[in-house]
Amino acid sequence: MQYGVDYYPEHWDKKDYEEHARLMKEAGFNVLRTAEFAWSKFEPRPGEYDFAWLDEAMEIWQKYGIKVVLGTPTAAPPKWLNDSKDILMRDRYGRKRAWGSRRECCANSPDYIEASKKIVEKMAQHYANNPAVIGWQIDNEFGCHNSTRCYCENCRQKFAKWLENKYSSIDELNQKWGTAFWSLTYDSFEDVILPAYNSCEPENAQSFSHNPSLDLEYRRFASDSWVDYQKIQIDIIRKYSDKPINTNMMGHFADIDYYNLAKDLDYITWDNYPQDQWNVQEHEHVSMAHEIMRGLKNQNFVVTEEQSGPCGWDVMGPTPEPGQIRLWAWQAIAHGGEGILYFRFKALHYGMEQYWYGVLDHDGIPGRRFYEIQKTGREFQKLEKYILGARNNYEVMMVRSYDNIWAHDIKKHAKGFNYHDIEYAFFKANNDLNIQIAVSKGNYEGYKIVYMPAYNIVDEKEMEKVTKFVEKGGVLVTSFRSGQRDEYNNIRLDTLPGAFKELAGIEIEEFDAVVKPTHICGKISSAVKVWADVIKPVTAESLCYYSDRYFKAKSAVTVNEYGKGRVYYIGCDLEQEALKNLVRMISQDAKVTISEEPEGIEIVYREGCEIILNHNDHDVITSHRGISLLDGEIFDGRLNPYGVEVLEG
Repeated sequence: MQYGVDYYPEHWDKKDYEEHARLMKEAGFNVLRTAEFAWSKFEPRPGEYDFAWLDEAMEIWQKYGIKVVLGTPTAAPPKWLNDSKDILMRDRYGRKRAWGSRRECCANSPDYIEASKKIVEKMAQHYANNPAVIGWQIDNEFGCHNSTRCYCENCRQKFAKWLENKYSSIDELNQKWGTAFWSLTYDSFEDVILPAYNSCEPENAQSFSHNPSLDLEYRRFASDSWVDYQKIQIDIIRKYSDKPINTNMMGHFADIDYYNLAKDLDYITWDNYPQDQWNVQEHEHVSMAHEIMRGLKNQNFVVTEEQSGPCGWDVMGPTPEPGQIRLWAWQAIAHGGEGILYFRFKALHYGMEQYWYGVLDHDGIPGRRFYEIQKTGREFQKLEKYILGARNNYEVMMVRSYDNIWAHDIKKHAKGFNYHDIEYAFFKANNDLNIQIAVSKGNYEGYKIVYMPAYNIVDEKEMEKVTKFVEKGGVLVTSFRSGQRDEYNNIRLDTLPGAFKELAGIEIEEFDAVVKPTHICGKISSAVKVWADVIKPVTAESLCYYSDRYFKAKSAVTVNEYGKGRVYYIGCDLEQEALKNLVRMISQDAKVTISEEPEGIEIVYREGCEIILNHNDHDVITSHRGISLLDGEIFDGRLNPYGVEVLEG
């Protein structure tokens, strides 16, 4: 398996290369990723190329048996390109972004595209037959630093062409978008504006008061622009090299449709930082990110940036405690990882990331983190047959849709409504019961339960698949704000819950964006804080009722028998413990495997083994026993703080 590190020789004196390679080998690394920010080093002046410095480093890495994933450097263009060409993005106010960080460029800039083609082709030609190179990375973290959507003239012109290819005529666009409202009718595709700043912006709101159809289509277009930009580079590399290609993604990040970005890639990689300057994530949030990445192609992935120390740009996040780095790496493996590359090898003493610590601190002396990473690598090497090609045993799936993410962001329904939080609440409820839950889309075969909470936009093709899934005996769980909109982000005209009405066997009599105290009782009890659907059962059975307000005794949660399956409709937001209780009940009825363990214990079942993770900072006794695959000793159920165990299973 790939076990390695991110390393940048342009940051170090040549005299350091040998010692760094020796320490990499001592740590157990067999691969490194490099070069994704080295454009000015490769092309110091227009049309002048220098690869000798990297060739020299590669010779040393080969000497130590370290292979290379080579990144294209297009995320950080050199100053000369910025000075001579129009490559920079414009924001919603029309302001040009400044050069001097990274990811400032527009995906639709002809100058940026042409310059990118040239540097990528030169790299591909030069390294096509280099025995050290085992793969390629395209660019770096598409969309980070708020760089997905640009509002320049190039984007406006390309958006017009994009719309012209999608709609049969401008009349169809006007009809689908409802441009009669506010006199927004267009005479041609060239007339269509971008959803930039306008004077109708509500105070303290994200929306710029544009037509929601325009806004959603522009998000789709902007996402497609980066998919197209990536494809340009992929096509160039594949002219010269047959090595696999990836690009590093960012887990929960949702400005780009990762399903589309993944289509042209050979495998998925992503960057995992459980605790940095900006947040300290719950372990379930990290697990969900792993599952989002695995679900893009429903295949295993590589973490190409794994946290190896305290990290941040302006201030540092907390230092990983003893055992945490090992725990996070095993957590990645448990959820479908096949390789781990730590970021970075050695902390850099200059530049923006001075506070982003690595396997080594600034002094370069191996310490606690180095030896923990070394130990982890030895464990992976020993259990490699349980890692490479292994599959998880999923019984449950949650459907993730970028259209829905964007549509909910454009029209948030109520104060406090957050689609990400809703998705995460359902994932966490399952994960806390150690239910194996995939996060993907499209194929429901083989799952016992499919979750589609707040699934607002759903087309006829998907509804046909969902209906067949339920008819054959599957269990569907959906919720308030589902089935309400069409693919153009317009409200459907049928009675709520719209597309799900027949499956759920209910009608929504009315609803409330909750501001007054509201509660439910019945099979579960909970306070309701954001949304309340007042449900009229048609063929469904009521499981919970409102216990106060004018809709007291009205249905809040229902279940409907449909074909050989069942459909649960949750008409209101639930407190986390109440949702967990409901998920437990649904799962038990569906005969889904549940493992009730102490809080913070995560158990993942893979082909041939089970991985037990203790996310607590204290000892915990689990219910699991067996022979440890890590050391061959009898496992008595006790896990140390941040402990990991792997049992044959």
